[in-house]
Amino acid sequence: MSPRLWLASLAASALALAACGKTALFANLDEQQANQVQSTLLAAGIDADKRPADNKKGWTVDVAKDDLPLAMQLLQAKGLPSAPFESMGAVFKKEGFVSSPLEERARYLYAIAQELEHTLQQIDGVVTARVHIALPESDPIGNKENSASAAVVIIEQPGAALADRETDIKAIVTDAVEGLDNINRVTVKFFERDNSELSNALQHGDRGKNHLGVVPVAAAVGVPALLGGIGFVLLARSGLRRRRGAAADREGGAGRA
Repeated sequence: MSPRLWLASLAASALALAACGKTALFANLDEQQANQVQSTLLAAGIDADKRPADNKKGWTVDVAKDDLPLAMQLLQAKGLPSAPFESMGAVFKKEGFVSSPLEERARYLYAIAQELEHTLQQIDGVVTARVHIALPESDPIGNKENSASAAVVIIEQPGAALADRETDIKAIVTDAVEGLDNINRVTVKFFERDNSELSNALQHGDRGKNHLGVVPVAAAVGVPALLGGIGFVLLARSGLRRRRGAAADREGGAGRA
């Protein structure tokens, strides 16, 4: 192999090694989830790549290994990736099998909870919403009808003050659940996500990469050093060949004399 081809080969290998410093943050995401994760990381200055998953069943988001802790912290604070949403049509999809009344009841409650969680998560400031519904069994003999009830847990961004919207949230849940006729049977609890450590990390740039956010510092420094070393070796080999050639010419001239 010629010196130029050899140099090009080593340079390509060095660049490939530098590009291998990324690891999969999440895999098997749908495209909307992957886009949300990637855009959030990029907005925070964390380099993130989206690619088809290895099993071809979704998308994978890659980040530099040094950025992994900060990326996970940021996404957790944002409630990402969002949980897959299953609509009523998906839960009650026709499959040709006969379900028991208990199974139908469980699927109905799950579908209603999914719809409500999806609705509540559209409110500004909501990181995550969980809804739990208790629907009492009907009493075909007695005349007493027990009201359904619901418990709602809201994880909110700091400063969102969603407790001011408690009445609105209760009204949404009450109107969505059949048999839930008393708004006082809905309880809503609010919890604020603590982002203090994340804010400090983002403000101080506490991650092991350069400000360009392209490759880790070690790789950025190592590639020029490696290429410089390759160039030095090639120059040394070239000088050695010239000295050997000159020595051979001198010996040939002395023999002819």
